[in-house]
Order: sequence, then C-alpha cells, then structure tokens
Amino acid sequence: MWRSWMHGHLAQQTQQHHAAADGDRLAILEKPSGERYRTYLARIYGFEAPIERACIAAEDVPGGLLRTHLKSARLRTDLEALGFDEDTLPPLAPPRFAGAPEALAWMWVLHRNTLLHGLVYRYLRAKLPEPLEAAGSYLCAFEGRAGALMHELSASLERVARRASIAERISTAAKDAFRAQRQWYGSELPTTTIRRAA
Repeated sequence: MWRSWMHGHLAQQTQQHHAAADGDRLAILEKPSGERYRTYLARIYGFEAPIERACIAAEDVPGGLLRTHLKSARLRTDLEALGFDEDTLPPLAPPRFAGAPEALAWMWVLHRNTLLHGLVYRYLRAKLPEPLEAAGSYLCAFEGRAGALMHELSASLERVARRASIAERISTAAKDAFRAQRQWYGSELPTTTIRRAA
C-alpha cells in the first residue's frame, strides 16, 4: 500500500503537539453530560468554522477536498439541535493563508482530530444516547473513512510540496495550527456559551 511521505513528515515534525491535541479531543469522555457535550461541540465549532472559511477563501485549494473534508456545517446543525446560540461564542480570528500549502496544512491538523471521532462517538452514544441521537452528525461524519480521507489529503499535500521550501512552509503552518488549537482549547469560554438558547 502506498504510504505518504508528506503525512509521515508532518506527523514527525508535529509530534510534540499530538498528546495535547488528543487530550483536548478526548476530554469529553471524562464525566460526560449533555451540557458538557454542548460546550465541547461549541468549542470545536468556534475554532474550526473560521479556519474552514479561510481554507475556502485561499487560492488553489482543490475544490474536491473542500467538498469532502469540511465539517462545520454538521457542527452548526448539531449545535442548533442542542439549542446553542452561535452568537454567544467569541469568534476565533481566522488565519490568513498565503496559499494552498498553509491552508492544506491547517486542514491536515483539523482532519487529524477526526481519527479519534469514532471512539468518542461510540463512547458517548452509550453514555448520552439522546443528545447523540439528536446531535451526533459531526462526530460520525467520517465513520469508517477518516483514514482514507487523510490519505487523500496527504496526497494533495505531496502534489503541492514540489520543493523543499514548500514542504517547510507546510510544516511551519501545521505547527502554527497545533499551537493555535491548544491556545483556543486552553482559553475560557463565556458562561453564556454553555446555556441553551432561550
């Protein structure tokens, strides 16, 4: 089976960030509740939606990847089902990408999170069946295909990384994405964020 050198390169270059990123994504497994699940999705949405909009606005990002890899619309639907008011969430200042190398690197970081979603969905479905029935579309969006989609994204990164300098731009952008994600998850959300919309 073909293995992506760019995926391996990014995984190695960003390894120091993986434990924190995985810990943030798996935190909901500790004492899950409907309220915590709503806050969990709100925090993800507040980070990922602005980045996805920046990816759409970036030049030369393959349209096929934008159709298959973006998930914030599912997040918004799930949050609406849980009574979340999007206006209560302070928006992340979206990054500005110099081009496809940076946008695809940030997409790679976001997509890496989805590799844990099957585990999270199955655990929460057993603990919180009603919220997950109403609002589980984001977590199960890539069930059974997250690895294949990562393969597709990595192949696009390889096509873009035609020179060592571009590969370095990609690595730098991925590290920036991990750092921004950690900062976002470490910040406090306003208390109104965890309340249901009136």
